[in-house]
Amino acid sequence: MPFNNKHPFLVQISVALLYFLLAIIALKFAVIEGNATILWPSSGLALAVVITFGKRVAAGIGLGAFISGLYAGNSLFTSALIALGNTLEPLFAVYLLGLVPFSANLFHLKDYLLLVVAGSAGAVISALIGPLALVFAHFISLSDLPYTALYWWMGDILGVVLIAPFLLLFNFKIFWQLIRQQRFEALLLTVLTATLAPVVLAGFNTPDILAKFNSSYLLALPLIWSILRFGHIFTALISFFYFVIAIYGLLIDQGLFIDGLSQANLTLFWAYFVFIALISQTFAYISSERATLYQAINTSQSEVYIFCDDSLKFEFVNRTGLNNLGLSLVDALKLTAFDIKLFYSKQQFQELLAPLSLNKYSTVNYETVQQRTDGSLYPVEVTIKPIIHSSKQCYLATISDISERMAREQQRILGDQVCDLSPQAIMITDQDNKIIRVNAAFTEMTGYSAEEACGHNPTILSSGRHNKAFYKTVWQTLHEQGLWQGEIYNRRKNGELYLQNITIKVLLDANGKPEHYIAMFTDITHEREQTLHLKHLSQHDVLTDLPNRSLLLEEFQFAVASAKRNNTQLGLLFIDLNDFKPINDRFGHTYGDQVLQITATRMQQCIREMDMISRVGGDEFIVLVTNIENSNACQILIDKLKTVIAQPMIIHKIKLQVSASIGFAIYPDQANNFDDLLKIADLAMYKDKSATKQNHASATE
Repeated sequence: MPFNNKHPFLVQISVALLYFLLAIIALKFAVIEGNATILWPSSGLALAVVITFGKRVAAGIGLGAFISGLYAGNSLFTSALIALGNTLEPLFAVYLLGLVPFSANLFHLKDYLLLVVAGSAGAVISALIGPLALVFAHFISLSDLPYTALYWWMGDILGVVLIAPFLLLFNFKIFWQLIRQQRFEALLLTVLTATLAPVVLAGFNTPDILAKFNSSYLLALPLIWSILRFGHIFTALISFFYFVIAIYGLLIDQGLFIDGLSQANLTLFWAYFVFIALISQTFAYISSERATLYQAINTSQSEVYIFCDDSLKFEFVNRTGLNNLGLSLVDALKLTAFDIKLFYSKQQFQELLAPLSLNKYSTVNYETVQQRTDGSLYPVEVTIKPIIHSSKQCYLATISDISERMAREQQRILGDQVCDLSPQAIMITDQDNKIIRVNAAFTEMTGYSAEEACGHNPTILSSGRHNKAFYKTVWQTLHEQGLWQGEIYNRRKNGELYLQNITIKVLLDANGKPEHYIAMFTDITHEREQTLHLKHLSQHDVLTDLPNRSLLLEEFQFAVASAKRNNTQLGLLFIDLNDFKPINDRFGHTYGDQVLQITATRMQQCIREMDMISRVGGDEFIVLVTNIENSNACQILIDKLKTVIAQPMIIHKIKLQVSASIGFAIYPDQANNFDDLLKIADLAMYKDKSATKQNHASATE
C-alpha cells in the first residue's frame, strides 16, 4: 500500500484522492444519472485501506466519495448521503471480519473468501443508501429502486472481488523475491501477459485468424501458468492488469467488451472479471497451499512414504526417503513397503496394518531398525496412518531417525546406572528447591518413585520432628559455606520414621548463584531395621514366608482401585490341598511343613509378579490374580497350579504327593468385596473337590 501510516492527514488525503480518481474513471460508464455504475473499483480501495489502516481512514473515504458525488452533478445532500453509504460499506465489512479468524495478509483461501463475503455484505449498505438518495433527488423513480440497488451492489462487488485483494496482497518486496527466484520464467510470463492482454482486451492489432470472443480464452494461459507456478500474489497482479487494460479498451471503444456499434457491454465486463477473479484466486490458493504442503513434506527431515492399501506399492517418497534409499523417485515408485528393509516380515507388517484397515485405530506407531544403501543400520520411529490419495485407500508412513535420541537415551541410562549404583540415596533439586532427580537408593529408602518425587519440594520427606529454627540454620549454613552435614529424621512414603545421615552441597552457576542442590544420605536407623523386620513377620506366614491374610486384604484393596481405574477384572482362587492330612498323620509335622514349603514355592513360580499368593490356613491358600479380561485367565492358572502341585516330591528319600482342589470367583462380575468373593471361591473349591472324589471313585471301580 502506497501510504504512510505515520502521517494520518497524508493518509486521509491520499485515500480521498485515489478514491476520487478511480471514481472519475468509473463514472464514465455510469448508466443512471447520479453516478450509478456497474463498475466501481473505489469500493475495493475503501475496503483495503480500512483493513490496512483502521477506521480512522473513514474520513478520507467519505471525502473522496463526497467529491465524486459533486463531480457527478449531485446536490450536496445527495452527495453526502451517497458518501455515507460508501463509508459505512467498508466499516461494516471490517466489523464482520473482526468476528471471525481473519488475516489481513490473505495467507489462506479462507481469508480471501471471508473478505469477499464480508465485502459483499457491506456492499448491501451502500446499495441501499445510494439508490435511496437517487430517489430523493428524483434521478430515478421508486419503481426503479430494486434494479438500481442491484446494479449498485454489483458495481461494489467488482471492487471487493478484484481490487481489494490485489491491494492487500501486493507487496513489492515479496513480489521482487518471487521474480528473482524464477527470473526467466517470470519474464516469459510477463511478456505473454503483456502481449495477450492488449490484443484481446483493448483490440491492439488483433489478428484476423482469431475470432473476437474466442480469443479471450488465450487470457487463461497466463492465469493458469501463474496459478501453477507463482501462486495467488502473481495471479492477483495479472487479474488486476487485465482489468486495467480492459478499462482502457472501454475508454477507446476497442477490445473484447465493445460490440460492433462501439457500445460497451458492461454486464459482460462485470461478469467476466468477477468470474476471473474468483476462479483464478481460488485455484491459486489451492495450488499454493498444496505446493506449500508438498514442499514441507518433501523437505522434511523425516522420511515420508505413501503406499497403496492393496499392493503396498509406493505412490510417493520424499527427498529424505530417496536419499536414504539411494534411489531416484522413478525407481522408488517401483518398490513396495516390504522392500525398504524395516526388519519386519510380510505377515508381521500386514498384522501391523490390520488395526488401521479395520478402523480400530487411526494411527500405528512403533520403533524398528532400518538399513541404508551402504548397509549401515539406524533406529527409526515409524508412524502409519490411513489416508485417501488419488481416490484410493492408502497409508501415509513417516519414518524418523531417532539415532540422536537413542544416543541421548544411552547417556541418560549410563548416568542413571552410575547414580543408581551408589549405595547412598541421591536427590538433586533446582534453584527453586524442586526435586529434579533421584536415584534407585532414594526410592528404596523413601518409598517415593522418581515420578512421585520429581517436581515436589523435599518437604514431602519431612518428619515433623524438627522446628523452623533447625531448618533455618541448615539453609544459613548452605548459603554461607555451600555445604551442610548432619542427621535428620525423615519419613518414608508409607509414613515410617527413619534417621538419615545427610550431606547437602550447593552447585553455583556462572554468575555465582545457586543452580542446584545435591543431597546424599544413608539410613542409619538400626532400630528401624528391626521394626521393618517385625512388620514383615506380622504380614507374612512364618512357615512359607507367603503373605498372610492381613497383607492379602491390603493388596486386594489396591487391586480393586486399579481395576476400577483400568476397567479390568480380578480373580480370587481358593486352594485346598488334597491328601495332606494323611502325610501329617503318617510322617509327622516335619514332613508336612516341608510339603507346604515346597508347594508354596511351586505355586509362587506359577504366578505373575503382579499377582499374590497367600497362606490363610493349614493347607489352604488364596491367589489374587489382577488385571485380567475374563475368567479364562483364571482357568489357565488353575490348570497350571494343579499340574505343579500334583508333581511328586522327594523328602528325606520318601516320595510324597498331594493334589489340589481349586475354586475361583471374579470381581466384579460375581461379587464386589473380599468376603463374598471368598465364599464363592470356597464353594467352587468344594464342588471341585467333590468332582475329584467322584472321578477317583469311578476310576477305582
